[in-house]
Amino acid sequence: MGRERRWPIAIACMVLLTACGGGQTRTPAAQAPTRSPATPSTAPSDGPSPSGTPASGTTGEVAASSGWKPVPGADLEGDAALLDIAATGPSDAWAVGYKESAEDREGTPALQHWDGSRWTQTAVNPSKVWHLVGVSAAGPDDVWIVGNGQSPYAARWNGGRWTEMQPFGAADDYFLSDVATNKGHAWLVGRNSSQGMITEWTGKGFRNALHADGYFTAVTAKPGHVWAVGADALTSDGRPGMPMVWHGSAVSGPDIQSWERGQTPEIPGGVLRRVWMITPSDVWAVGSVSSSGDTTEVPLVLHWNGASWQKIEVPASRGRLDGVTAFGADDVWISGVDADHSRQVLFLHFDGQKWTRSYGPAFRATEEDQQYPESDDVGKTGIARVPGTSRLWAVGSVGWGDDEDDFILRHG
Repeated sequence: MGRERRWPIAIACMVLLTACGGGQTRTPAAQAPTRSPATPSTAPSDGPSPSGTPASGTTGEVAASSGWKPVPGADLEGDAALLDIAATGPSDAWAVGYKESAEDREGTPALQHWDGSRWTQTAVNPSKVWHLVGVSAAGPDDVWIVGNGQSPYAARWNGGRWTEMQPFGAADDYFLSDVATNKGHAWLVGRNSSQGMITEWTGKGFRNALHADGYFTAVTAKPGHVWAVGADALTSDGRPGMPMVWHGSAVSGPDIQSWERGQTPEIPGGVLRRVWMITPSDVWAVGSVSSSGDTTEVPLVLHWNGASWQKIEVPASRGRLDGVTAFGADDVWISGVDADHSRQVLFLHFDGQKWTRSYGPAFRATEEDQQYPESDDVGKTGIARVPGTSRLWAVGSVGWGDDEDDFILRHG
Protein backbone atom coordinates (compact mmCIF):
# COMPACT_ATOMS: atom_id res chain seq x y z
CA MET A 1 0.00 0.00 0.00
CA GLY A 2 2.99 2.28 -0.19
CA ARG A 3 3.15 3.26 -3.85
CA GLU A 4 1.26 5.99 -5.65
CA ARG A 5 -1.71 5.30 -7.88
CA ARG A 6 -2.85 8.67 -9.15
CA TRP A 7 -5.62 8.03 -11.63
CA PRO A 8 -7.92 5.97 -9.34
CA ILE A 9 -7.87 8.81 -6.81
CA ALA A 10 -8.92 11.31 -9.46
CA ILE A 11 -11.77 9.10 -10.61
CA ALA A 12 -12.85 8.36 -7.05
CA CYS A 13 -12.99 12.03 -6.14
CA MET A 14 -14.86 12.99 -9.31
CA VAL A 15 -17.38 10.14 -9.39
CA LEU A 16 -17.96 9.52 -5.69
CA LEU A 17 -16.92 12.91 -4.33
CA THR A 18 -14.91 11.24 -1.62
CA ALA A 19 -12.69 13.29 0.59
CA CYS A 20 -9.29 12.64 -0.89
CA GLY A 21 -6.39 14.38 -2.52
CA GLY A 22 -4.84 13.60 -5.89
CA GLY A 23 -1.47 11.96 -5.98
CA GLN A 24 -1.27 11.08 -2.31
CA THR A 25 0.87 8.20 -1.16
CA ARG A 26 -0.95 5.24 0.33
CA THR A 27 0.10 4.34 3.83
CA PRO A 28 -1.51 1.84 6.14
CA ALA A 29 -4.40 3.37 8.03
CA ALA A 30 -3.36 4.39 11.51
CA GLN A 31 -5.78 4.09 14.38
CA ALA A 32 -7.73 7.35 14.49
CA PRO A 33 -9.55 8.70 17.52
CA THR A 34 -13.04 7.30 17.94
CA ARG A 35 -15.71 9.75 16.86
CA SER A 36 -19.46 9.60 17.05
CA PRO A 37 -21.63 9.57 13.94
CA ALA A 38 -22.99 12.94 12.91
CA THR A 39 -25.89 14.15 15.01
CA PRO A 40 -28.31 16.97 14.21
CA SER A 41 -27.31 20.47 15.17
CA THR A 42 -29.24 22.01 18.01
CA ALA A 43 -28.25 25.54 17.04
CA PRO A 44 -31.23 27.87 16.88
CA SER A 45 -32.56 28.88 13.49
CA ASP A 46 -34.86 31.65 12.39
CA GLY A 47 -36.61 29.11 10.20
CA PRO A 48 -37.62 29.32 6.56
CA SER A 49 -39.68 31.92 4.85
CA PRO A 50 -43.05 30.80 3.41
CA SER A 51 -41.41 30.26 0.02
CA GLY A 52 -38.96 27.74 1.48
CA THR A 53 -35.95 30.04 1.08
CA PRO A 54 -33.91 30.99 4.15
CA ALA A 55 -35.37 33.66 6.38
CA SER A 56 -33.28 36.75 7.03
CA GLY A 57 -30.42 36.06 9.42
CA THR A 58 -30.04 32.34 8.72
CA THR A 59 -27.01 30.67 7.17
CA GLY A 60 -28.93 28.78 4.52
CA GLU A 61 -30.74 26.43 6.93
CA VAL A 62 -34.40 25.65 6.33
CA ALA A 63 -36.93 23.75 8.41
CA ALA A 64 -36.25 20.02 8.37
CA SER A 65 -38.97 17.60 7.34
CA SER A 66 -40.50 15.86 10.34
CA GLY A 67 -40.53 12.63 8.33
CA TRP A 68 -36.75 12.20 8.38
CA LYS A 69 -35.30 11.08 11.71
CA PRO A 70 -31.66 10.37 12.63
CA VAL A 71 -30.92 6.77 13.62
CA PRO A 72 -27.74 5.86 15.52
CA GLY A 73 -25.40 3.79 13.41
CA ALA A 74 -22.52 1.62 14.48
CA ASP A 75 -19.68 3.71 15.91
CA LEU A 76 -17.24 4.13 13.01
CA GLU A 77 -13.72 5.07 14.08
CA GLY A 78 -12.13 8.30 12.94
CA ASP A 79 -13.27 10.23 9.88
CA ALA A 80 -16.03 8.22 8.24
CA ALA A 81 -18.66 8.28 5.51
CA LEU A 82 -21.43 6.03 4.23
CA LEU A 83 -21.79 6.01 0.45
CA ASP A 84 -24.57 3.55 -0.39
CA ILE A 85 -27.36 1.54 1.22
CA ALA A 86 -29.70 -1.31 0.24
CA ALA A 87 -32.56 -3.02 2.09
CA THR A 88 -34.55 -6.22 1.56
CA GLY A 89 -37.12 -5.63 4.28
CA PRO A 90 -37.80 -3.99 7.67
CA SER A 91 -35.22 -6.19 9.41
CA ASP A 92 -32.49 -6.36 6.81
CA ALA A 93 -30.43 -3.50 5.40
CA TRP A 94 -26.77 -2.95 4.55
CA ALA A 95 -24.77 0.29 4.35
CA VAL A 96 -21.22 0.70 3.02
CA GLY A 97 -18.50 3.31 3.10
CA TYR A 98 -15.23 3.92 4.91
CA LYS A 99 -13.76 4.91 8.28
CA GLU A 100 -10.38 5.91 9.77
CA SER A 101 -9.83 8.13 6.75
CA ALA A 102 -7.79 11.32 6.42
CA GLU A 103 -6.32 13.55 3.75
CA ASP A 104 -3.05 11.59 3.89
CA ARG A 105 -4.46 8.05 4.04
CA GLU A 106 -7.21 6.06 2.38
CA GLY A 107 -8.85 4.67 5.50
CA THR A 108 -10.48 1.28 6.02
CA PRO A 109 -13.77 -0.25 4.82
CA ALA A 110 -17.03 0.26 6.69
CA LEU A 111 -19.89 -2.24 6.46
CA GLN A 112 -22.99 -1.94 8.65
CA HIS A 113 -26.04 -4.18 9.00
CA TRP A 114 -29.55 -3.34 10.26
CA ASP A 115 -31.34 -6.24 11.97
CA GLY A 116 -34.61 -4.48 12.69
CA SER A 117 -33.52 -2.93 15.97
CA ARG A 118 -29.98 -1.59 15.57
CA TRP A 119 -27.02 -1.08 13.25
CA THR A 120 -23.89 -3.16 13.86
CA GLN A 121 -20.51 -3.33 12.14
CA THR A 122 -19.39 -6.29 10.06
CA ALA A 123 -15.64 -6.77 9.73
CA VAL A 124 -14.06 -6.45 6.27
CA ASN A 125 -10.38 -7.17 5.62
CA PRO A 126 -8.68 -3.74 5.26
CA SER A 127 -5.71 -5.30 3.48
CA LYS A 128 -7.98 -6.09 0.52
CA VAL A 129 -10.15 -2.97 0.28
CA TRP A 130 -9.94 0.63 1.52
CA HIS A 131 -13.35 2.01 0.57
CA LEU A 132 -16.63 0.18 -0.04
CA VAL A 133 -18.59 2.18 -2.60
CA GLY A 134 -21.64 0.15 -3.65
CA VAL A 135 -24.12 -2.38 -2.25
CA SER A 136 -27.06 -4.23 -3.81
CA ALA A 137 -29.44 -6.71 -2.20
CA ALA A 138 -31.89 -8.96 -4.05
CA GLY A 139 -32.80 -10.80 -0.84
CA PRO A 140 -31.46 -11.66 2.63
CA ASP A 141 -29.33 -14.38 1.02
CA ASP A 142 -28.16 -12.43 -2.03
CA VAL A 143 -26.20 -9.28 -1.17
CA TRP A 144 -23.22 -7.85 -3.03
CA ILE A 145 -20.73 -5.16 -2.03
CA VAL A 146 -17.95 -3.63 -4.13
CA GLY A 147 -15.03 -1.36 -3.35
CA ASN A 148 -11.44 -0.54 -4.12
CA GLY A 149 -8.07 -1.10 -2.53
CA GLN A 150 -4.79 -1.97 -4.18
CA SER A 151 -7.11 -3.69 -6.67
CA PRO A 152 -10.93 -3.82 -7.06
CA TYR A 153 -12.84 -5.85 -4.49
CA ALA A 154 -16.22 -7.59 -4.41
CA ALA A 155 -17.95 -9.83 -1.92
CA ARG A 156 -21.22 -11.78 -1.83
CA TRP A 157 -23.39 -12.63 1.20
CA ASN A 158 -25.35 -15.88 0.87
CA GLY A 159 -27.24 -15.47 4.13
CA GLY A 160 -24.59 -17.21 6.20
CA ARG A 161 -21.18 -15.96 5.17
CA TRP A 162 -19.34 -13.46 2.98
CA THR A 163 -17.29 -14.74 0.05
CA GLU A 164 -14.58 -12.31 -1.05
CA MET A 165 -13.57 -11.99 -4.71
CA GLN A 166 -11.17 -10.07 -6.93
CA PRO A 167 -13.04 -9.63 -10.24
CA PHE A 168 -9.86 -8.64 -12.11
CA GLY A 169 -7.29 -10.57 -10.13
CA ALA A 170 -4.44 -8.43 -8.82
CA ALA A 171 -4.85 -5.80 -11.57
CA ASP A 172 -4.48 -2.31 -10.09
CA ASP A 173 -5.67 -0.29 -13.10
CA TYR A 174 -9.37 -1.03 -12.54
CA PHE A 175 -11.84 0.88 -10.39
CA LEU A 176 -15.33 -0.26 -9.32
CA SER A 177 -18.16 2.17 -8.58
CA ASP A 178 -21.40 0.15 -8.19
CA VAL A 179 -23.07 -3.26 -8.31
CA ALA A 180 -26.57 -4.62 -9.00
CA THR A 181 -27.68 -8.17 -8.23
CA ASN A 182 -30.68 -10.08 -9.52
CA LYS A 183 -31.58 -13.78 -9.50
CA GLY A 184 -28.08 -15.11 -8.95
CA HIS A 185 -26.38 -12.74 -11.38
CA ALA A 186 -24.52 -9.54 -10.51
CA TRP A 187 -23.40 -6.62 -12.63
CA LEU A 188 -20.32 -4.64 -11.59
CA VAL A 189 -19.50 -1.29 -13.21
CA GLY A 190 -16.57 1.11 -13.19
CA ARG A 191 -13.61 1.67 -15.46
CA ASN A 192 -10.06 0.68 -16.23
CA SER A 193 -7.26 3.05 -17.18
CA SER A 194 -8.83 3.88 -20.54
CA GLN A 195 -12.51 2.83 -20.72
CA GLY A 196 -15.67 2.25 -18.78
CA MET A 197 -16.54 -1.39 -18.24
CA ILE A 198 -19.41 -3.64 -17.20
CA THR A 199 -18.57 -7.04 -15.72
CA GLU A 200 -21.08 -9.83 -15.05
CA TRP A 201 -21.02 -12.49 -12.34
CA THR A 202 -22.68 -15.48 -13.99
CA GLY A 203 -22.94 -17.61 -10.86
CA LYS A 204 -19.77 -19.44 -11.80
CA GLY A 205 -17.35 -16.66 -12.56
CA PHE A 206 -16.86 -13.18 -13.96
CA ARG A 207 -17.01 -12.23 -17.63
CA ASN A 208 -16.53 -8.96 -19.47
CA ALA A 209 -19.91 -7.76 -20.70
CA LEU A 210 -19.10 -4.36 -22.22
CA HIS A 211 -16.35 -1.78 -22.66
CA ALA A 212 -17.19 1.80 -23.69
CA ASP A 213 -15.42 5.14 -23.89
CA GLY A 214 -16.00 7.11 -20.69
CA TYR A 215 -16.73 5.67 -17.26
CA PHE A 216 -19.64 4.01 -15.49
CA THR A 217 -20.82 5.13 -12.06
CA ALA A 218 -24.00 3.11 -11.38
CA VAL A 219 -26.09 0.15 -12.52
CA THR A 220 -29.59 -1.26 -11.98
CA ALA A 221 -30.89 -4.68 -13.03
CA LYS A 222 -34.10 -6.71 -13.33
CA PRO A 223 -34.70 -9.99 -15.19
CA GLY A 224 -33.82 -9.45 -18.85
CA HIS A 225 -32.70 -5.83 -18.46
CA VAL A 226 -29.65 -3.92 -17.19
CA TRP A 227 -29.13 -0.15 -17.26
CA ALA A 228 -25.70 1.37 -16.59
CA VAL A 229 -24.95 5.10 -16.44
CA GLY A 230 -22.01 7.47 -16.15
CA ALA A 231 -20.39 9.97 -18.47
CA ASP A 232 -18.47 10.12 -21.72
CA ALA A 233 -14.71 10.32 -21.77
CA LEU A 234 -13.27 13.34 -20.04
CA THR A 235 -12.83 16.58 -21.95
CA SER A 236 -9.43 18.21 -22.35
CA ASP A 237 -9.95 20.23 -19.15
CA GLY A 238 -10.76 17.11 -17.13
CA ARG A 239 -14.54 17.45 -16.99
CA PRO A 240 -17.15 14.86 -18.03
CA GLY A 241 -18.27 15.05 -21.64
CA MET A 242 -21.94 14.04 -21.85
CA PRO A 243 -24.24 11.83 -19.76
CA MET A 244 -23.84 8.19 -20.78
CA VAL A 245 -26.45 5.41 -20.65
CA TRP A 246 -26.16 1.82 -21.86
CA HIS A 247 -28.99 -0.71 -21.92
CA GLY A 248 -28.47 -4.46 -21.90
CA SER A 249 -31.39 -6.71 -22.80
CA ALA A 250 -32.10 -10.40 -23.26
CA VAL A 251 -32.85 -11.53 -26.80
CA SER A 252 -34.04 -15.00 -25.85
CA GLY A 253 -33.96 -16.55 -22.42
CA PRO A 254 -32.74 -14.74 -19.30
CA ASP A 255 -29.18 -13.90 -20.39
CA ILE A 256 -28.27 -10.34 -21.40
CA GLN A 257 -27.09 -10.64 -25.00
CA SER A 258 -27.61 -7.22 -26.60
CA TRP A 259 -26.17 -3.84 -25.56
CA GLU A 260 -27.28 -0.49 -26.94
CA ARG A 261 -26.14 3.08 -26.20
CA GLY A 262 -29.05 5.22 -25.05
CA GLN A 263 -29.71 8.49 -26.83
CA THR A 264 -29.78 11.07 -24.05
CA PRO A 265 -30.21 14.83 -24.47
CA GLU A 266 -26.96 16.61 -25.27
CA ILE A 267 -25.86 18.05 -21.94
CA PRO A 268 -22.18 19.11 -21.92
CA GLY A 269 -20.60 18.57 -18.52
CA GLY A 270 -23.33 16.18 -17.42
CA VAL A 271 -22.60 13.10 -15.34
CA LEU A 272 -25.11 10.55 -14.04
CA ARG A 273 -24.35 9.13 -10.59
CA ARG A 274 -27.24 6.77 -9.83
CA VAL A 275 -29.93 4.92 -11.76
CA TRP A 276 -33.10 3.07 -10.73
CA MET A 277 -35.32 0.88 -12.90
CA ILE A 278 -38.98 0.65 -11.90
CA THR A 279 -39.84 -1.24 -15.09
CA PRO A 280 -37.93 -1.55 -18.37
CA SER A 281 -39.99 1.39 -19.66
CA ASP A 282 -39.71 3.51 -16.51
CA VAL A 283 -36.11 4.32 -15.52
CA TRP A 284 -34.70 7.27 -13.57
CA ALA A 285 -31.10 8.53 -13.58
CA VAL A 286 -29.71 11.41 -11.51
CA GLY A 287 -26.49 13.41 -11.29
CA SER A 288 -25.32 16.91 -12.05
CA VAL A 289 -24.00 19.27 -14.71
CA SER A 290 -20.88 21.39 -14.36
CA SER A 291 -19.69 23.89 -16.95
CA SER A 292 -16.08 24.41 -17.89
CA GLY A 293 -14.47 26.97 -15.60
CA ASP A 294 -17.47 26.97 -13.24
CA THR A 295 -17.36 25.12 -9.93
CA THR A 296 -21.13 25.36 -9.43
CA GLU A 297 -23.06 22.18 -10.21
CA VAL A 298 -26.66 22.01 -11.39
CA PRO A 299 -28.88 19.02 -10.51
CA LEU A 300 -29.62 16.65 -13.39
CA VAL A 301 -32.56 14.23 -13.68
CA LEU A 302 -33.22 12.08 -16.76
CA HIS A 303 -36.21 9.79 -17.29
CA TRP A 304 -36.70 6.90 -19.73
CA ASN A 305 -40.37 6.49 -20.70
CA GLY A 306 -39.90 3.45 -22.91
CA ALA A 307 -39.37 5.52 -26.05
CA SER A 308 -36.82 8.24 -25.21
CA TRP A 309 -34.73 9.82 -22.48
CA GLN A 310 -36.09 13.17 -21.32
CA LYS A 311 -34.53 15.81 -19.08
CA ILE A 312 -36.82 16.50 -16.12
CA GLU A 313 -36.96 19.83 -14.30
CA VAL A 314 -36.90 19.57 -10.51
CA PRO A 315 -37.29 22.20 -7.76
CA ALA A 316 -33.57 22.65 -7.06
CA SER A 317 -31.42 25.06 -9.06
CA ARG A 318 -27.92 24.46 -7.66
CA GLY A 319 -26.18 21.37 -6.34
CA ARG A 320 -26.03 17.72 -7.25
CA LEU A 321 -28.06 14.52 -6.91
CA ASP A 322 -26.46 11.31 -5.61
CA GLY A 323 -29.23 8.78 -4.97
CA VAL A 324 -32.53 7.56 -6.45
CA THR A 325 -35.04 4.86 -5.54
CA ALA A 326 -38.74 4.22 -6.09
CA PHE A 327 -41.70 2.22 -4.82
CA GLY A 328 -43.52 2.72 -8.12
CA ALA A 329 -44.19 5.18 -10.92
CA ASP A 330 -46.04 7.48 -8.52
CA ASP A 331 -43.54 7.27 -5.65
CA VAL A 332 -39.99 8.24 -6.69
CA TRP A 333 -37.38 9.57 -4.24
CA ILE A 334 -34.08 11.33 -4.92
CA SER A 335 -31.35 12.42 -2.48
CA GLY A 336 -28.64 15.00 -2.96
CA VAL A 337 -27.28 18.35 -1.87
CA ASP A 338 -28.86 21.75 -2.54
CA ALA A 339 -25.99 24.25 -2.75
CA ASP A 340 -28.22 26.94 -1.23
CA HIS A 341 -28.88 24.78 1.86
CA SER A 342 -25.76 22.63 1.92
CA ARG A 343 -25.88 21.73 5.62
CA GLN A 344 -28.94 19.54 5.03
CA VAL A 345 -29.69 16.57 2.79
CA LEU A 346 -31.98 17.48 -0.10
CA PHE A 347 -34.87 15.11 -0.81
CA LEU A 348 -37.03 15.29 -3.95
CA HIS A 349 -40.26 13.29 -4.22
CA PHE A 350 -42.35 12.63 -7.34
CA ASP A 351 -45.94 11.49 -6.83
CA GLY A 352 -46.63 10.82 -10.50
CA GLN A 353 -47.81 14.39 -11.10
CA LYS A 354 -45.53 16.86 -9.36
CA TRP A 355 -42.28 17.20 -7.46
CA THR A 356 -41.97 18.29 -3.85
CA ARG A 357 -38.78 19.26 -2.04
CA SER A 358 -37.85 18.62 1.58
CA TYR A 359 -34.73 18.61 3.74
CA GLY A 360 -33.18 16.51 6.45
CA PRO A 361 -31.84 17.97 9.70
CA ALA A 362 -28.71 20.11 9.88
CA PHE A 363 -25.98 18.02 11.45
CA ARG A 364 -23.51 20.74 12.44
CA ALA A 365 -23.59 24.40 13.30
CA THR A 366 -21.17 26.71 11.50
CA GLU A 367 -18.22 27.67 13.70
CA GLU A 368 -15.84 30.57 13.22
CA ASP A 369 -12.73 28.44 13.64
CA GLN A 370 -13.87 25.29 11.79
CA GLN A 371 -11.18 23.44 9.86
CA TYR A 372 -12.76 23.78 6.41
CA PRO A 373 -15.51 25.99 4.96
CA GLU A 374 -17.25 22.70 4.06
CA SER A 375 -16.97 21.28 7.60
CA ASP A 376 -20.69 21.78 8.23
CA ASP A 377 -21.82 20.73 4.73
CA VAL A 378 -23.32 17.44 3.63
CA GLY A 379 -20.69 15.72 1.50
CA LYS A 380 -22.38 12.60 0.14
CA THR A 381 -25.82 11.00 0.17
CA GLY A 382 -27.47 7.69 -0.69
CA ILE A 383 -31.08 6.53 -0.45
CA ALA A 384 -32.91 3.19 -0.48
CA ARG A 385 -36.49 2.02 -0.17
CA VAL A 386 -37.51 -0.70 2.28
CA PRO A 387 -39.48 -3.34 0.31
CA GLY A 388 -42.84 -4.28 1.77
CA THR A 389 -43.16 -0.94 3.55
CA SER A 390 -43.37 2.78 2.78
CA ARG A 391 -40.11 3.41 4.66
CA LEU A 392 -36.84 4.81 3.36
CA TRP A 393 -33.24 4.85 4.53
CA ALA A 394 -30.75 7.61 3.71
CA VAL A 395 -27.03 7.66 4.46
CA GLY A 396 -24.10 9.92 3.79
CA SER A 397 -21.49 12.12 5.37
CA VAL A 398 -21.08 15.62 6.71
CA GLY A 399 -17.78 17.49 6.67
CA TRP A 400 -14.65 17.13 4.62
CA GLY A 401 -11.02 16.03 4.70
CA ASP A 402 -9.94 15.36 8.27
CA ASP A 403 -13.31 16.41 9.66
CA GLU A 404 -15.90 13.98 8.29
CA ASP A 405 -18.69 12.00 10.00
CA ASP A 406 -21.23 9.49 8.74
CA PHE A 407 -24.99 9.74 9.26
CA ILE A 408 -28.11 7.57 8.87
CA LEU A 409 -31.67 8.86 8.47
CA ARG A 410 -34.97 6.97 8.33
CA HIS A 411 -38.28 8.07 6.83
CA GLY A 412 -41.56 6.53 7.92
